[in-house]
Amino acid sequence: MNGQQIILPVNTLPYLSDAEINDLCRPLRSNQAKARKLCAILGVKELPRRPDGSPIVGRRLFEERMS
Repeated sequence: MNGQQIILPVNTLPYLSDAEINDLCRPLRSNQAKARKLCAILGVKELPRRPDGSPIVGRRLFEERMS
């Protein structure tokens, strides 16, 4: 691929982007607080985390729970 980077549109990623998570969790800033709020919204006990502590939310799970 000659060193070119492929960038997919945000809504085709298998997980929610940081911007989408920030919109859902506004005005929260702490990754821990965001994870708690998302767990409550989605009705799950726990979400996987990135090394920086931010929550990882699968797009399919989110769409299933929000529809």
